Amino acid sequence: MPYPSGSFLVYVDDSGNEEVGWLWAGLAIPLELWTEYLRRWLSFRKTLYAMKDVPASFELHSQVWLSRNPLDDTSTAQLELVEDVDGSIPGILEVGKAQRRERSHWFENGLKTIGTFTEARLITVHTSDPSGPAKFAAYRHLLEVLQEFLVAEQAWGTLIVDGTDDGGGHLLAAHRALDIKTRRIVEDAGHRSSTQSQLLQMADLCAHAAFQSIAENPKRDPKFWAAYETHVSSLIHRPCGVDEGRSIWGLDC
Repeated sequence: MPYPSGSFLVYVDDSGNEEVGWLWAGLAIPLELWTEYLRRWLSFRKTLYAMKDVPASFELHSQVWLSRNPLDDTSTAQLELVEDVDGSIPGILEVGKAQRRERSHWFENGLKTIGTFTEARLITVHTSDPSGPAKFAAYRHLLEVLQEFLVAEQAWGTLIVDGTDDGGGHLLAAHRALDIKTRRIVEDAGHRSSTQSQLLQMADLCAHAAFQSIAENPKRDPKFWAAYETHVSSLIHRPCGVDEGRSIWGLDC
């Protein structure tokens, strides 16, 4: 029997709304490069702290970070991480067009950092149906694509999903439905809050960038729509006959 040549930790996050539908993004990190990739990310976070006073302990949640006023959706516990002794906060988190452009700049810097993880792979699936059942069907599709990837790599994978609950047991059911004789996805998905995981925050950036590439918000610069394809292109898993483009399953493939 063939033996696997490697193992991956796959960090998974979702994004979506009623207009665009749902997508899931899985950032597959080779186990032997986990430390190196985390080191690169923490170097990026160290620079963000040095220049903008935002520490690595403060969660980079894309939807909040890129909003008009991120403080509206930031928890008290998170705010305490960035407040000065006099209660002031870093200027980059304040309301204003210049501040929002600056946050967008750092979002793209984060994506560029992830784009250096050339041995990692990024798998994204999409459904235009915004319903709950469609969202979990898309997760099952993610597992199917990931399974095919792992077979080709002769590798094993374990999933860590953002969030502390299992969506009513739907994710568990998706894993239990995998064929025990052939599955390369080990165990059920583990669940963890992204506030406690730098790797899940990376997956969040990838999912948000993929979502923006589909949504094409007219209020955003088209260059922002293209950030997914531009900055993490080298990671995108593309067994659909092309060597470029987004390759989002359910949309491009």
